Amino acid sequence: MDIEEWNPKTDKFLSVPYDQNSVYAGKAAAKEALQAELGLPVDPTAPLFAFIGRLEEQKGVDIILAALPKILATPKVQIAILGTGKAAYEKLVNAIGTKYKGRAKGVVKFSAPLAHMLTAGADFMLVPSRFEPCGLIQLHAMHYGTVPVVASTGGLVDTVKEGVTGFHSERGFAWWS
Repeated sequence: MDIEEWNPKTDKFLSVPYDQNSVYAGKAAAKEALQAELGLPVDPTAPLFAFIGRLEEQKGVDIILAALPKILATPKVQIAILGTGKAAYEKLVNAIGTKYKGRAKGVVKFSAPLAHMLTAGADFMLVPSRFEPCGLIQLHAMHYGTVPVVASTGGLVDTVKEGVTGFHSERGFAWWS
């Protein structure tokens, strides 16, 4: 992980950079800015889940898309998806903002600024990969104080300590669908 580029204390994409001593104020500011940027209701109490990655089966975006009705059945929950990939998934991700207006937002493009905002502003980072040799998303999330929720596979198991630095899903997120 490039700790110079991915450092909440010096991140040029954050209006309020933060470290371990200012994490609460920094993450609160990042969440507020992220919600506003995405057109989601600005609500510090709304649990905000994010996914950043390639829109393809390996990364599990299909699992998240299939589970959206169940995830968003919980009041106030918000979800944001950022990525590019297979045309069919891009179309579905683009549509979630309309289908779940005020609750979900899909952004189909590569955007370093938005990736940094999502990593800092989300409460949880979803990483439902079917296989993952290493993975950086969960490392970025942990460095920014965002809780990774990962599939129990490969490098995700090696880097996320269950119940300490994040959470594992033994069944690869099947419980959501």
